Formats: sequence, C-alpha cells, structure tokens
Amino acid sequence: MSRAGRAGARRGRFVVLEGLDGAGTTTQARLLAEALRADGRTVHVTAEPSGGPVGALVRQVLTRRIAARDGAAFDPAALALLFAADRLDHLSVEIAPKLAGGVDVVSDRFTLSSLAYQGLAVGDVAWVEALNARAAAPDVTIFLRVRPEVALRRREAASLDREIFEVSTFQRRVAASYERALERLREAGEQVVVLDGERPVPAVAEAILEEVRRQRPRAAGRRRSR
Repeated sequence: MSRAGRAGARRGRFVVLEGLDGAGTTTQARLLAEALRADGRTVHVTAEPSGGPVGALVRQVLTRRIAARDGAAFDPAALALLFAADRLDHLSVEIAPKLAGGVDVVSDRFTLSSLAYQGLAVGDVAWVEALNARAAAPDVTIFLRVRPEVALRRREAASLDREIFEVSTFQRRVAASYERALERLREAGEQVVVLDGERPVPAVAEAILEEVRRQRPRAAGRRRSR
C-alpha cells in the first residue's frame, strides 16, 4: 500500500470494557464483537492480563501459582509494575498494529483496572497512574456498574477458583476505588460511559453497542494526560 493509502486508511476503534469481577465484561466483549462484525467491521477481542509473556506471569501471580519468597504475599507494588509492563507489551505487540490496520479492538480491561485494583492495593493511585502514562487512551471506556454482592454471586456461580482480588470485603473497597478512578479518567479528558451492568445481558449488550456506534477513532497513539 502506498504512503498516501496508509494515511487515508481508517483507524480502528479501541473500546475497553471494565467492571468488577463478575460484572460481565468477558461476555459483553464477545457479544459486542459479534454485533460489530454484523455491522461489517473487522474486530479483535483481547483481554488483560494479556496472552503475552508478562501477562502469563501476572496470571500466575493472581492465581497464586507464583508467590513471593518464603510463601509471603506478592508485593502489590511489584504486581502493579508487572501490570504496567504487560499493558505496554500488549499495546505495542497486539493492540496498536490492529488499530493501525483498521481493525476495531475490544479489550476486556485496560488501564482503569490498574487504577482501581493496584491503586487501592498500593495505596498510591497517582503512582499507578504515572506507571501507565505511556498507555494509549481508549476511544471509549465502558464501565459496567454492578453492586459488589451481585458481582461476587456471579463469580461464585461461575467458578470455584478464586483469584487474589475476589474477597467480598475487598470488592466493596474496589467498587469505591473504581468510582474514584472513573473521575480521574474524566478529569484527564478520556471518554467514559457508565452503564447498568445488572440489567439482562441482551439489554446491556444493546446499550454498549449503541455507545460504541457513536464513537469515532481518536488520533493514533494518543497517550493519557493529567
């Protein structure tokens, strides 16, 4: 393709779905991709932690397959660093090339999750935000708001496996942390939409699709700002 052709190519839309564990982000990412494909779009679905080498390490930490020395809890700051490293690798290797090729990318979690979870665990959300300063801003972040007790009930019904961040008391704190993190994204000028994630799955899917159809791709490589 010529340089002029590349310059005129339409960049894909970068859509992120967020919410507490159990909010339904994985299901809704799949449904959104199916709907966008029906619209004639090429869509790539991904998630964080990513499927890359750093993401694999993060997953092992979250499922307690890897622990700190002498069986101690894994340091929250170290985990925040791993998430940030995985995000940059995910962005450069998988997300950015797809977007540049005109493919819509739907990610199940991105930077907002780190601001909520790692910001709370570390106790310094500004530091976590700084770690992720080089992560591109999505075209839209859609947050599926559900009550912590509803999210936990869904998770317990779906699986017996429990990750580090699936304790009900902690989830209530995470819910509050998400609300604060959402405000940080808004203050930074990012496009954020909050939807009722407790509605029936088809109704939530329809609301997400309506929001995404309104979006237009932002400039390539736009970074987060404060």
